Amino acid sequence: MQVTPKCNYMFTNYDASFAPAFEHKSRSSDYYTKKQKATVMATTALGVAASTAILAKRAGYSLKPEKMFKNIKKSYLANVKYKEKEVITIGAGSCLGGLAGGYMIDKNKENRKAKNRETLMHFGNIAIPILTVGALVDNVFEKSGPTQKAIAGLLGVTAGIFLANIVMNKVCNFLFQDNSKERGVELTDLPAHLDDVVVAANLISDAKPVKVLGRVIPLALMVSGNEAGTATAYD
Repeated sequence: MQVTPKCNYMFTNYDASFAPAFEHKSRSSDYYTKKQKATVMATTALGVAASTAILAKRAGYSLKPEKMFKNIKKSYLANVKYKEKEVITIGAGSCLGGLAGGYMIDKNKENRKAKNRETLMHFGNIAIPILTVGALVDNVFEKSGPTQKAIAGLLGVTAGIFLANIVMNKVCNFLFQDNSKERGVELTDLPAHLDDVVVAANLISDAKPVKVLGRVIPLALMVSGNEAGTATAYD
């Protein structure tokens, strides 16, 4: 005799679109489609471009394409010396751009909450270490020699990374009333700290290699925006 389980009715006419928000999913790397990830990447790039344009305009550079590309060697991106103001501004543009893209591709409230938290975490991981480096190298060790400044810069980066993680976890736990998402330093946080190293180097030396290395800072900071925009409640 065939027995039909009573619970079969639960799966009749099941509609996946009504899956609960707490349904188990894979990590965000597999959660979104390539098209959705491309959207976040595009809005992150737009945020970086917009914040860089603001900095360029305030520094007296023209934003007209014919002038911007007439002599690349004299453009803002080719000559800017990245310090605290520049890095924090571009970092904010990256994070906000990524968050905007994240909201565009996902209306799930829990996922948006996760994106808000990740945005704040990444911005803190950009701002706090860069301020720590600046405070040590440009103020405390301002009159010291290159070696002492180099050591101070390295200490500033290291201390800033862990200080940012501690501070931002506490801030996020308070704002979002949830400490279950508290996390340690992750590999995806590290590319954004290239700016700390470059800023420390800028404060120590005007050597050409340091200047060349600085050109990749906007690209490195895009990692933060992408991570913020693709964060989910399932991570």
